[in-house]
Amino acid sequence: MRKAFCQLLIYFRSCYQLDVRALAFMRMGVAALVITDLCIRCCDLEAHYTDWGVISVHLLKIRGWQNGFWSFHTLSGGLTWQVILFALHFVLAIALLIGFRTRYITPLLWVFTLSLHNRNTFIAQSGDDLLRLVIFWGIFLPWGNSYSISKNATHQRQHHFSLAGLGYLILIASVYFFTVNLKTSPEWRSEGTAIYYALSLDQIRWLLGDWLYQYPSLMKALTHIVYYTEVIIPFLILLPVRKQWPRIVAFILLTGLHIGIGLTLYIGLFYLINIVTAIGFLPPAVFNRFKIPYQLAWRQHNRIPKRWLQQIRLVMVASVISLNLISNLSYCGWFSFTLRKEIWKGIYMLRLDQYWGMFSPSVLKDDGWLVYRGFDKNGKTFDLYKQTDTVDFKKPFSVVDMYSSDRWRKFAENYQSGFRGYLHQPYCRWYLNHWNKQHPERQMQRLEIYFIDEVSLANYQTQALRQRLCATCNNE
Repeated sequence: MRKAFCQLLIYFRSCYQLDVRALAFMRMGVAALVITDLCIRCCDLEAHYTDWGVISVHLLKIRGWQNGFWSFHTLSGGLTWQVILFALHFVLAIALLIGFRTRYITPLLWVFTLSLHNRNTFIAQSGDDLLRLVIFWGIFLPWGNSYSISKNATHQRQHHFSLAGLGYLILIASVYFFTVNLKTSPEWRSEGTAIYYALSLDQIRWLLGDWLYQYPSLMKALTHIVYYTEVIIPFLILLPVRKQWPRIVAFILLTGLHIGIGLTLYIGLFYLINIVTAIGFLPPAVFNRFKIPYQLAWRQHNRIPKRWLQQIRLVMVASVISLNLISNLSYCGWFSFTLRKEIWKGIYMLRLDQYWGMFSPSVLKDDGWLVYRGFDKNGKTFDLYKQTDTVDFKKPFSVVDMYSSDRWRKFAENYQSGFRGYLHQPYCRWYLNHWNKQHPERQMQRLEIYFIDEVSLANYQTQALRQRLCATCNNE
């Protein structure tokens, strides 16, 4: 009996091994994404991360803070402090990219990423959660053992198996398993109208989305294809077989799915994050096919940690896997077990919380755009966005072009929601001050921000437009 059990463990070990080359390519891809994300965020450093921006530290801790959150980005609301932290973050990301002391750099980068994400939760999206969680699992994975300048790199083992590696695989599979389980509306499961409603959102439709939106039959077919692709992917990733084709097929399906999303919806780095963080599960056959070598790092044996440290690490990894699964299951209606508040505090402290309900349970129907009506010292009106004397409440030619980055688009999405009215005045004051700084020749004394609400209906119809005054502010 014991022999059979050991053979079973050996078999499962062989099924869930990871190739160190795949982990190395994922490490470099993740580092490149962090650098790209920091560059995008730097364009709005003052607006998004200082007290002179749209979200002060005080407002964040009152409205955008969970019990257990922390961030050293909130230690000061000044611009200088944020510049220093961003510069250190850049250095850590570059170090991870080249594989410099990844054993120490990875946890530091994770801490900085966690702190940054907590500084402004109103511009965060699901891709940020996935990126942060994969960096966390990178702490326990040997993703610096190939394509690295680290002196700690070793090539004795070309394939890696650990409980942390299994945790990483479960994370990637969870993204698709739980997003499917949370998509309970007829739009996904029977009507096939989910993509139609998603592309009806002018705030995110772009590129090929404009073309695809003209073909309802094609959108219906693609809705079912997307849904069942998300059903299949997690099973292919976790299928307990030694054959390598299931993961190759899973990666092809996953890549095709997210390239399609990226070409039709304006969602920032979300689609790239999903593709890059999946590279780690690619099997050896992919790299052998292109004759990609293992040994591109300095060779020196890693120190073997003490047994008691290994045991603590094992318990920690097992606990994280369990908490991740339970926290994900808690969003499913058929799962009744709930974690205690003290445990949730620990989850939030490490930012292991995750919710993969993209376009779930149904697709958002509320769409619209903002109108910025300014008044100069003589009381004359001016459209601050279109920069015309006549304030136009009509839909812009391209709503998505109103946002310089997906971070602003995400903020606008939160700004427009009725239950986040506390964002209205701070954003109004920031926009007015920002306008006056950028346009000294045309100073505004007062600003009114309107939201024009457009609700999507079936067959390319919409409800009557509703005009809502969100905020009024004066130049101080």
